[in-house]
Amino acid sequence: MTRPIGFIGVGTMGGPMTRNLLQRHFPVTVFDLNREAVEEVREYGAEAAASCADCASRADVVITMLPSSPHVEEAVLGAEGALAGMKPGSVLIDMSTIDPLVTRRVNEAVTARGFRMLDAPVSGGSIGARDATLTIMVGGPEDLFEACKPIFEALGRKVIHCGDVGMGEVVKVVNNLIAGVSMAVVAEAFNIGVQAGADPRKMYEVISQSSGQCWSLDRCLPYAGVVPEAPVNNDFAPGFMVDLMRKDLGLAMSAAQGVRAPALLASVAHELFGAASNLGFGRRDMSAVQKAVEALTGD
Repeated sequence: MTRPIGFIGVGTMGGPMTRNLLQRHFPVTVFDLNREAVEEVREYGAEAAASCADCASRADVVITMLPSSPHVEEAVLGAEGALAGMKPGSVLIDMSTIDPLVTRRVNEAVTARGFRMLDAPVSGGSIGARDATLTIMVGGPEDLFEACKPIFEALGRKVIHCGDVGMGEVVKVVNNLIAGVSMAVVAEAFNIGVQAGADPRKMYEVISQSSGQCWSLDRCLPYAGVVPEAPVNNDFAPGFMVDLMRKDLGLAMSAAQGVRAPALLASVAHELFGAASNLGFGRRDMSAVQKAVEALTGD
């Protein structure tokens, strides 16, 4: 029998992930501060909880999918957090992308209460969440990883055990550093080409079959009518938001500082995504970083 799940955070990513769990016949109780998001997943059969603690009290496995470290700390460790409602034998799986140091701090609190935890951030964006094709990077005890694997397999195509608690976050932060820098450079490169008179369709035709090919190019090219599912075709509807990529690049810079490694490209991309946010595109898809590149382009 599938284990009851409490899912905290049913927004752009958590909503479709919850629907996939329900389609695999997992009983799911949800909580989110956005009541509209809760109502959307209730239509697919989810039960609604009154708080994070209430959500956790109805579940064997509690999943959090939240925007940032402070959100996770409040949702798990706060007065009405999941930890206050978890039952003996319960497991916490944090699928957010947050600071690995926060992950380990939350894990210490969880294990001090006699529970167990995995961190399991994902890659693949809202399309991967919708289609259950996410790549899931898991940190934590291997036996717990194996026990929870059916849950991950309901959500993603590739599930990888990366090491101890926090290692999923480390791998995810590194992945998003690459994604953010490549998105920024795709926007910059195509802007140069367009300003010089090149057709973006012809550039895509060449580059997608050449050494410049990358995920950001194939999924998020910021020129309308070139890539069918690119967010630019829908007014940069997210997707993975500019502000979230800016946050993740900040996490990469923090991780680099912790191990005394350079993060020069992360720093430049972080500034560029910050500029896009300041222009009003913070809650649009990360490919809207193009707007910052355009704003910096001279007459």
